[in-house]
Amino acid sequence: MISRSGGHNSISWRIAIVLAFILLAALNPAPAGAQDALSPRLQIGIGILPAVIAANKLLNSESPQPIKIYLAYKDNRHLAERLKPGLEKIEGIKQRKLEIESITLADLLGSDPAPASAIFITEELDGELDSIIEFANRQKILLFSPFKGDVERGVAAGFRVTDKVLPMVNMTALKQSNIQLKAFFLRVAVKHE
Repeated sequence: MISRSGGHNSISWRIAIVLAFILLAALNPAPAGAQDALSPRLQIGIGILPAVIAANKLLNSESPQPIKIYLAYKDNRHLAERLKPGLEKIEGIKQRKLEIESITLADLLGSDPAPASAIFITEELDGELDSIIEFANRQKILLFSPFKGDVERGVAAGFRVTDKVLPMVNMTALKQSNIQLKAFFLRVAVKHE
């Protein structure tokens, strides 16, 4: 469970350990013949997402409501379902349970999502990316994409891989979504203006 107890140093330490573990897993992907293997970017992204959610200053730990996380897909529900166990193993964030739902992009855009929720993009969206960015900004939802270039295009959060994995945030998208991330998280994140 990610919580405020232990101070920001224990959270930063946990984030560093999780990121190192995810990077090791990404560097040792499944054999080429494994049809159901998740891409390293998806594995890394689903591992980083809880830390990004926990860094949201507006996330109220007093609320009895679970944190709703949408795994948004365009065509591949199976892929979205394969990502669920990576989040289901987490007991909670800020003493709140997680509620994870796979949802088509069309259904998500036509919904009225739960507050303090997050959207994880499971497939490259290309032409539909602008629609989900505008939706997330309007609904004040943290939008996370594991795909290269999406943060630069307006997605609020993602990550960058160089010699290490670093969270990446779009400062303009965060402001438009009224999402405020904690200072310790922003210190380690790559910021795109």
